[in-house]
Amino acid sequence: MGSVVFLICLLAQLLFWDLRFKLGTVFSYRRTRSYIDRNVAAMAHKLFTMAGLYAGLEFEINSAVENPLPKPALVVANHQSLVDIPLLMVVLPDHALRFVAKRELKNWFPAVSHVLRVQRHALIDRRSDFQTTMNQLRSLGRRAAHGNSPVVFPEGTRSRTGTVRQFNSGAVRRVLEAHRMPVIAIALDGGYRFSHLNQLAKRMRNTCYRARIVNVYPTPADKREIAALLSDAHERIRSQVEAWQAEDKRTLPGFPAEPEPSLQNKGAS
Repeated sequence: MGSVVFLICLLAQLLFWDLRFKLGTVFSYRRTRSYIDRNVAAMAHKLFTMAGLYAGLEFEINSAVENPLPKPALVVANHQSLVDIPLLMVVLPDHALRFVAKRELKNWFPAVSHVLRVQRHALIDRRSDFQTTMNQLRSLGRRAAHGNSPVVFPEGTRSRTGTVRQFNSGAVRRVLEAHRMPVIAIALDGGYRFSHLNQLAKRMRNTCYRARIVNVYPTPADKREIAALLSDAHERIRSQVEAWQAEDKRTLPGFPAEPEPSLQNKGAS
């Protein structure tokens, strides 16, 4: 029952924000964009609070690091669910995050589509030619000169089992070619348990959605350093995710069988 209440509240909240954004854009596109930029992290946090209150979702964030996080920075993370996007906004509320996302999200998703369009995230059409995709990634990187922090999921697609797949360096290289910056590596886990909408109402209560900054890297100088950085980030993220999943297997009721063995990084693409 709680999950059904959450879905109703979630849809109502998103529709309210969507109407607010659209009306605001009619009167002042610039003010609406500024409002979204200032409040989008708080909005994401509100959605997770609702999920915890009504659906029993737990979420655990560890963003503690010894030094202040660099801004702007390229963020790399493993990818399990569309919900990874608002979770990263909660993890890094002071960073103006800009995501590489599927072009299908550009329309028909209340509030979410408007935010992606207004903030000029990189919406990639997987059917487009290679050069068009690379140009979009470079454009995303160039906007870091204005303070934005690009986010790339190096696996290239969501992991349906929670296993951390091989990291590919192509998108990361294109972004860093456009603007050199430090890199923040973040491990995520839990989202794969409700990666489909029909699972959202069933699996939240026994799920802990986690995020942890596993390392902060200085600006890589060339392709070789980027490849080494991604190899190290992959290993740190994989180890953290596997440790979380082993813990969940011991403590959470109904936790699924152990996922397939993780793929080891075999080098840059």
